[in-house]
Amino acid sequence: MAIKSSKSALVKAVSELKEADYAKEPELRDIYQRLKNGRKQFGELFDKNIKAVMQISSLDLTMQYQTDKIVEISQNVAHATETIFGTSTNLSGRANNQHEELTNTIVDVSSDTTDVFEKIQRGQNELTTIRDLSGQTIGVSTELQKDMDKLLQILEYISDVINEINNISMQTNLLALNASIEAARAGKAGEGFAVVAAEIRTLAGETQKLTSNMEQFVETIKEASEKSVKSASKTVNSLGEMSEKINCVWDLNMESQQHVSKINDSIHSIASVSEKITNSMTEMEKQLRTSTDFMNQVSFDLKKAVEPVVDIEKTLDSSVKQMGVMSEDAFFHLENSEFAKYVRNAITAHQTWLQNLKNMVDARTVTPLQLDSSKCGFGHFYYSMKPSFPQILPIWEALEMKHRKFHRYGATIIEALKNGSFFEAEQVYSEAAEYSKELIADLEQILQGVQRG
Repeated sequence: MAIKSSKSALVKAVSELKEADYAKEPELRDIYQRLKNGRKQFGELFDKNIKAVMQISSLDLTMQYQTDKIVEISQNVAHATETIFGTSTNLSGRANNQHEELTNTIVDVSSDTTDVFEKIQRGQNELTTIRDLSGQTIGVSTELQKDMDKLLQILEYISDVINEINNISMQTNLLALNASIEAARAGKAGEGFAVVAAEIRTLAGETQKLTSNMEQFVETIKEASEKSVKSASKTVNSLGEMSEKINCVWDLNMESQQHVSKINDSIHSIASVSEKITNSMTEMEKQLRTSTDFMNQVSFDLKKAVEPVVDIEKTLDSSVKQMGVMSEDAFFHLENSEFAKYVRNAITAHQTWLQNLKNMVDARTVTPLQLDSSKCGFGHFYYSMKPSFPQILPIWEALEMKHRKFHRYGATIIEALKNGSFFEAEQVYSEAAEYSKELIADLEQILQGVQRG
């Protein structure tokens, strides 16, 4: 009877997987040893599955984030392409290419500039002809002025000669008068001489009349010549002023011609460069549209590639939860030290998540961050099992709502960063950091309870 009782006690010890003296029952010892090894392997598998599901969740998060970034980049490239080149049903998009229109406009302006340059050049040639004629006219007018001056000198000389003739005529008249008087005194002997004297007086009178007329004629010519000289002088001065103005216009026109020539050359160069740019932009448009299509295809392929990862994550998570249920059995029950290890890992994961949140706020840049409380380092473990210690179970169960709330801080901060509300992000982080202390305190309380148990 005592032997049966001892065997029953050993069977019970085996069923509870407890240490006992199995020396007298080799079969029970072998069963116990196999179960113990199986329990150890179960613990290792559970640990590996927990790590695997966490890594898969992290991989899924990273792939989803990168896929979203590629989609966002693709959309931005497509939007920029449409903004630059317009919407096109083909890769060329030349119908809506604003730069091509600009190039055509530059070419037209270049052609117009060439026409303007040619017209300015023709005008410059006309101005050159006018300038040369003006110079010739000034030369002729100057010679005319010199001839008029000589004419005045000749007229002065003629006037002097007329005065001399007039003086001689007056003296001749006086002599003839004296001769007539003397002839009268001579009587008959002087009659012939008186006739001659009378004829001389008549001739002297006619000479005086002639010289008087000539003097008036010369004076008239002199007055006309003086007026002509003045007119010629004014003409020469006016022609000189006009020539100076023509030269100024010629210089300005020449300067304008040079500027237009430079502008024309520049526009030709711009047109040539613009045409090259148009060709480059056409090629760039093709590349951008091709790249957009490629990135769209890549993002589609990535989404397809993520689907098996999501399925694996679900499978592993389901496996972990199933193993958690199995751990409620005595054969697969986790040791307190193992449970405590997972709680410490949860604390570390929580602190890492909070640090990543702080890094985002400090850098003002969104990076991959797990927002699903069931997929973080603590979440997979939390939803896979419950502690077997009644004193800590209420704290454990209250963690679910607290943990969800904590992750919502992350979503709020990411939204604020995307909107550029950096001050709001800093405020929310301060709240999250403060709230984190309560969660850490609960986890440490659970850890103490497990270690005491």
